[in-house]
Amino acid sequence: MSRPRVLCVSGNRATRASLTLALTDEPVNVVFAQQADEAGSRLEHESIDAIVIDAGSIADVPRVIGAAEAKTPKLPTFIYWETADDTDEESMAVLSQVVARSTDQQRSNRLADTITEQLNDGIGNEAVAGRIIANARVDAETDTDADAADTQPDLPPDLAWIDDAVRRGLTDATSPATVERVLREEFVASDRFIFAWVGEYDRGEREIVPWLTDPSATDWPIQRTFPIGSDDGSRTLLERALQSRKLQIVDLSTITEPDTALVPFAEYALEQDVGTVAAIPLGSEDELYGVFVVYARRGLSSADQQVIHSSADVASHVLETIATSGQLAQQERAVQRYERLVETAGDGMYVFDEDGNFMTVNDALVEMTGYSREGLLGEHATFLLDEADAEAGTDVIKSLLEDDRGTDTLEVVLETKSGETIPCEIQIAVLTHNGTFHGSVGVVRDITERKQRERKLRERNERLDAFAQIVSHDLRNPLGVAQGYLDLMDQTDSADHIPQIRDGLDRMESIIDDVLAIARGGEWAADTDPVDLEAVATDAWEHVETPAATLSVTASTTVAADRSRLLRLLENCFRNSVEHGSPEREQQERASASTSAEAVQTNGGTSTNGGADIDSAITIQVGTLENGRGFYVADDGCGLPEEIRDEIFDPSVSTSSSGLGIGLWVVREVATGHGWSVTAGESEAGGARFEFDTTGDERRL
Repeated sequence: MSRPRVLCVSGNRATRASLTLALTDEPVNVVFAQQADEAGSRLEHESIDAIVIDAGSIADVPRVIGAAEAKTPKLPTFIYWETADDTDEESMAVLSQVVARSTDQQRSNRLADTITEQLNDGIGNEAVAGRIIANARVDAETDTDADAADTQPDLPPDLAWIDDAVRRGLTDATSPATVERVLREEFVASDRFIFAWVGEYDRGEREIVPWLTDPSATDWPIQRTFPIGSDDGSRTLLERALQSRKLQIVDLSTITEPDTALVPFAEYALEQDVGTVAAIPLGSEDELYGVFVVYARRGLSSADQQVIHSSADVASHVLETIATSGQLAQQERAVQRYERLVETAGDGMYVFDEDGNFMTVNDALVEMTGYSREGLLGEHATFLLDEADAEAGTDVIKSLLEDDRGTDTLEVVLETKSGETIPCEIQIAVLTHNGTFHGSVGVVRDITERKQRERKLRERNERLDAFAQIVSHDLRNPLGVAQGYLDLMDQTDSADHIPQIRDGLDRMESIIDDVLAIARGGEWAADTDPVDLEAVATDAWEHVETPAATLSVTASTTVAADRSRLLRLLENCFRNSVEHGSPEREQQERASASTSAEAVQTNGGTSTNGGADIDSAITIQVGTLENGRGFYVADDGCGLPEEIRDEIFDPSVSTSSSGLGIGLWVVREVATGHGWSVTAGESEAGGARFEFDTTGDERRL
């Protein structure tokens, strides 16, 4: 920092020399001006940190002071008189025009103290030192205009003592109780005043509530309140003070008995020989904290009023500071609570700026994504979301701003650091201030479990649809055929149709077994255990009517499965091969369908099957996949029509005219319930082949 520059304005060579000599050892540079014009030029074109004006040799001191104020209103200014006789009323009038302030208050004060000390000690003798009028600067802590300060009368010693005691007592005050105690004790300690109290303004109740930190300190009946806004329209002393925001004074000797209600504690004050009551509001320009009421023995002089004003100003400043500190502390506690809530919340939370960049993230979002906090802050939303989801979020924010709504939700897929994806629901709210958009906040919830529940519910609904389909179609067809043959037996008295009726009933029983398995089992895979594929395939073979079919287990493996469900899967695979894989069976079913149609026309809607039973000479093979990832079931029958292979597991699809679509659907459901995948294709012999990839199930051995 450069050395401060002090401008000495003096036409006296001896004064200039003395000042230079006095400041030789100080870290300042002294420059001179011998006339007011020269001083004005230096102030205009040079950097000056303080001015010393020799009033004895400079005629136009006010002009120099004016130039200094125009240059820097807070420039420290010093007036120097050569003789004591020169400090007359005219000189004091010149001094009253000096306002010395500094933008760097500490530097200014140090410089002012240095100049004052050196002028007093270095320029002359003791008599000269008493004639230095130095640095009429105003402390940064007050805002009193210099002219106004000069017009204030000097306080008598007892009032000056009150003013000083109040200032000292409230210097470190941190509560309204301290304000009340200091004001009351310091004013009551003076013989001029009998009592004083502070009242708080209760806006809700519209009344003044007196404070009294020590009830034993007075015998005044202070335990009462004073309403503001009387019904009769009269204006009490307290109301006038609050509404005018100025000191209000009442001479008790001038009021009549009906008017005593206008003055707080008027009856008791008269008994205590109170002559005057004054009330002054305590507050700032924007806030009213209460009122200060003083009871004096006689009328209030200007000095009395000055000390009341001064004490009220100090108390108001302290109360404002206490209120502000309390608000800040409350806000800080609220912020800490919110921060604690955000950090401990189970859901992820974030704050975006107006461009969609992360400004804040909580621990839950850090844990959810796998990134560090530093890794997320400053990144755009597309760091975790794909473009489509990010654009959808932007649309939601625009909608919230346009419709002035609070929040909205959006489902997105969040990509973690490891590359995994998490289905999430984000509740979004916008941040605005004075109509300006400043960003958005969001709560991110992992909805993986919900999606799984929705999937299971969807699967159950599909299962119910399949049940309805079974009842409406698959059961109706064999039931209709059986009823048709029963009608023929009744008409012909022939037992030749009993096998066809039995086939229909068997078909219905098989369908019902599958439906019951679904209904009773609920889930398609419960507890799994190591299951030997060959053993369970052999058991399933025994549960299926296979007149001339052959089972071949080429290789076996151990599978982690629910044995009863796996048994149902293999039974349906075997039944499908036996019933739909044989060419002879296919021809028989076509003939049966044709005969049934003719019977319907002949017998009024009754379906018959006149074909004979043909044994299905088909071989069914069970083995492990070449890659060892699962097993297969294949046959050497007529195979699956290529056009329906992709839909073969749909319960509405069947290669049979009589239909058994539920069978392969059960196969798919059991496989899916175990976490396996199943595909349908062609075997090496040209028949059907179903492959089950069991590696998708973590329970597989």
